[in-house]
Amino acid sequence: MTSVLPALLFVYGALVLVGGLIGYLKAKSRASLIAGIISSALLDLAAGLVATGSVRWGAGLGAVTALALIARFLPALLRTKKLMPAGVVVAVGAVVLVVSVVALTQGT
Repeated sequence: MTSVLPALLFVYGALVLVGGLIGYLKAKSRASLIAGIISSALLDLAAGLVATGSVRWGAGLGAVTALALIARFLPALLRTKKLMPAGVVVAVGAVVLVVSVVALTQGT
């Protein structure tokens, strides 16, 4: 499971970054852009940590970041029932969260 985690974190980071860019381009939301860049950087850092052997730190950072993104987008998903962007961020975030927690519990 740990071998999949860096790629999963990197893909989630790219997804969040693209979402932030789209939010900025469509709605001129600087907050979306800034949050997308910061979240992406944290997820990419987590991927790098896992890839270089710091699984606990990377999986922990990935789990916390995914949890924060889920907490932000789940209420929007429940309110709007729109798959884009909230549904995708929540769904992929849930996968990242589960894989990160599994990696943490395996103790590798």
